[in-house]
Amino acid sequence: MTKLTFCIFLFATVWAQTPTPSPSAPLPHVTKFVAPAYPWKAREIRMQGETTTELQVRADGTIELVNVMMAHPFFRDYVEAALKQWEFEPTGKTFVQKVTVRFSLVDGCDDLRSSRPNAYRETRVQARLPQLVEVRTCPELLITNTD
Repeated sequence: MTKLTFCIFLFATVWAQTPTPSPSAPLPHVTKFVAPAYPWKAREIRMQGETTTELQVRADGTIELVNVMMAHPFFRDYVEAALKQWEFEPTGKTFVQKVTVRFSLVDGCDDLRSSRPNAYRETRVQARLPQLVEVRTCPELLITNTD
Protein backbone atom coordinates (compact mmCIF):
# COMPACT_ATOMS: atom_id res chain seq x y z
CA MET A 1 0.00 0.00 0.00
CA THR A 2 1.49 3.35 -0.96
CA LYS A 3 1.83 6.16 1.56
CA LEU A 4 -0.83 8.23 -0.23
CA THR A 5 -3.33 5.38 -0.23
CA PHE A 6 -2.65 4.71 3.44
CA CYS A 7 -3.15 8.40 4.34
CA ILE A 8 -6.45 8.53 2.43
CA PHE A 9 -7.59 5.32 4.10
CA LEU A 10 -6.62 6.63 7.54
CA PHE A 11 -8.36 9.97 6.97
CA ALA A 12 -11.54 8.29 5.70
CA THR A 13 -11.60 5.93 8.70
CA VAL A 14 -11.21 8.74 11.22
CA TRP A 15 -13.76 10.91 9.43
CA ALA A 16 -16.32 8.11 9.38
CA GLN A 17 -15.92 7.60 13.13
CA THR A 18 -16.16 11.29 14.04
CA PRO A 19 -19.67 12.06 15.27
CA THR A 20 -21.40 14.81 13.33
CA PRO A 21 -23.49 17.12 15.50
CA SER A 22 -27.12 16.88 14.58
CA PRO A 23 -28.76 20.22 13.84
CA SER A 24 -31.86 19.02 15.68
CA ALA A 25 -29.93 17.88 18.77
CA PRO A 26 -30.80 20.04 21.78
CA LEU A 27 -28.09 22.24 23.23
CA PRO A 28 -26.86 21.37 26.71
CA HIS A 29 -28.74 23.32 29.36
CA VAL A 30 -26.66 25.60 31.61
CA THR A 31 -27.97 25.42 35.20
CA LYS A 32 -25.36 27.71 36.77
CA PHE A 33 -24.10 30.68 34.79
CA VAL A 34 -21.30 33.02 35.85
CA ALA A 35 -20.39 35.88 33.50
CA PRO A 36 -16.79 37.01 33.24
CA ALA A 37 -16.07 40.52 34.48
CA TYR A 38 -14.73 43.09 32.03
CA PRO A 39 -11.06 43.41 33.05
CA TRP A 40 -10.39 46.84 34.51
CA LYS A 41 -7.07 47.19 32.68
CA ALA A 42 -8.67 46.35 29.31
CA ARG A 43 -11.47 48.83 29.97
CA GLU A 44 -9.01 51.51 31.01
CA ILE A 45 -7.08 51.27 27.72
CA ARG A 46 -10.30 50.77 25.69
CA MET A 47 -9.46 47.24 24.60
CA GLN A 48 -12.10 44.97 23.12
CA GLY A 49 -11.74 41.34 22.16
CA GLU A 50 -13.12 37.88 21.66
CA THR A 51 -12.14 34.63 23.34
CA THR A 52 -12.69 31.03 22.33
CA THR A 53 -12.84 28.33 24.97
CA GLU A 54 -13.60 24.62 25.11
CA LEU A 55 -15.21 23.23 28.23
CA GLN A 56 -14.85 19.57 29.08
CA VAL A 57 -18.03 18.73 30.95
CA ARG A 58 -18.40 15.69 33.20
CA ALA A 59 -21.44 13.40 33.05
CA ASP A 60 -22.80 15.06 36.21
CA GLY A 61 -22.72 18.49 34.52
CA THR A 62 -19.73 19.96 36.37
CA ILE A 63 -16.72 21.39 34.54
CA GLU A 64 -13.70 19.14 34.38
CA LEU A 65 -11.42 21.38 32.31
CA VAL A 66 -11.49 24.88 30.83
CA ASN A 67 -9.24 25.16 27.78
CA VAL A 68 -8.94 28.79 26.66
CA MET A 69 -7.87 28.33 23.05
CA MET A 70 -7.76 31.96 21.95
CA ALA A 71 -7.69 35.07 24.14
CA HIS A 72 -5.68 38.20 24.80
CA PRO A 73 -3.88 37.80 28.15
CA PHE A 74 -6.03 40.59 29.67
CA PHE A 75 -9.17 38.47 29.09
CA ARG A 76 -7.84 34.92 29.62
CA ASP A 77 -7.94 34.70 33.44
CA TYR A 78 -11.37 36.37 33.69
CA VAL A 79 -12.91 33.97 31.19
CA GLU A 80 -11.30 30.91 32.75
CA ALA A 81 -12.37 31.87 36.29
CA ALA A 82 -16.00 32.43 35.26
CA LEU A 83 -16.41 29.35 33.06
CA LYS A 84 -14.93 27.04 35.72
CA GLN A 85 -18.01 27.86 37.79
CA TRP A 86 -20.57 26.90 35.13
CA GLU A 87 -22.72 23.83 35.61
CA PHE A 88 -24.83 21.96 33.09
CA GLU A 89 -27.84 19.72 33.47
CA PRO A 90 -26.46 16.18 33.92
CA THR A 91 -26.51 14.20 30.68
CA GLY A 92 -25.01 10.92 31.85
CA LYS A 93 -22.08 11.32 29.46
CA THR A 94 -19.11 13.63 29.10
CA PHE A 95 -19.05 16.21 26.33
CA VAL A 96 -17.10 19.19 25.03
CA GLN A 97 -18.76 22.59 24.68
CA LYS A 98 -17.27 25.50 22.73
CA VAL A 99 -17.93 28.95 24.24
CA THR A 100 -17.19 32.33 22.69
CA VAL A 101 -16.99 35.37 24.97
CA ARG A 102 -16.96 38.83 23.38
CA PHE A 103 -15.83 41.89 25.29
CA SER A 104 -16.91 45.23 23.81
CA LEU A 105 -17.29 48.87 24.72
CA VAL A 106 -20.70 50.53 24.43
CA ASP A 107 -21.38 53.73 22.51
CA GLY A 108 -23.63 56.45 23.94
CA CYS A 109 -22.34 56.37 27.49
CA ASP A 110 -22.19 60.17 27.69
CA ASP A 111 -25.99 60.24 28.02
CA LEU A 112 -25.78 57.82 30.93
CA ARG A 113 -23.11 59.87 32.69
CA SER A 114 -25.33 62.97 32.77
CA SER A 115 -28.32 61.14 34.28
CA ARG A 116 -26.47 58.61 36.47
CA PRO A 117 -22.86 59.55 37.31
CA ASN A 118 -21.72 55.98 38.11
CA ALA A 119 -23.56 54.30 35.23
CA TYR A 120 -20.38 54.09 33.18
CA ARG A 121 -19.10 51.51 35.66
CA GLU A 122 -21.96 49.13 34.91
CA THR A 123 -21.40 46.02 32.85
CA ARG A 124 -24.11 44.51 30.67
CA VAL A 125 -24.16 40.82 29.84
CA GLN A 126 -26.15 39.09 27.14
CA ALA A 127 -25.89 35.39 26.49
CA ARG A 128 -27.06 32.82 24.00
CA LEU A 129 -26.13 29.89 26.19
CA PRO A 130 -24.12 27.82 26.02
CA GLN A 131 -22.28 29.08 22.93
CA LEU A 132 -22.04 32.86 23.27
CA VAL A 133 -21.59 35.40 26.05
CA GLU A 134 -21.32 39.13 25.33
CA VAL A 135 -19.89 41.40 28.01
CA ARG A 136 -20.34 45.13 27.35
CA THR A 137 -19.31 48.16 29.35
CA CYS A 138 -18.79 51.89 28.92
CA PRO A 139 -15.23 53.02 28.26
CA GLU A 140 -13.35 54.79 30.99
CA LEU A 141 -13.96 58.53 30.96
CA LEU A 142 -11.06 60.42 29.40
CA ILE A 143 -10.21 63.75 30.96
CA THR A 144 -8.02 66.11 28.99
CA ASN A 145 -6.52 69.44 29.95
CA THR A 146 -6.72 72.24 27.42
CA ASP A 147 -4.34 74.56 29.25
